[in-house]
Amino acid sequence: MRIWDLPPSDLCRQHLLGEHRELHALWSILTNNKKAYSNHPETLRWKGKLHALYLRHEALVREMQTRGYKSPQPP
Repeated sequence: MRIWDLPPSDLCRQHLLGEHRELHALWSILTNNKKAYSNHPETLRWKGKLHALYLRHEALVREMQTRGYKSPQPP
């Protein structure tokens, strides 16, 4: 599980779409108190930072739209 600390425009297609997918998984873990990956370093890094994670999602979606991709759902 990785959320890259790079501008979304710098990400290749694989990393952009992969991060978007993993961000949704991370959001679900954090907001639904799921046990899977709850102690993963990336999960712990974002614990208590949902607003920042939401903003990252918005940045990813903007880049995806620029490239003609679609976000299936909000975080």
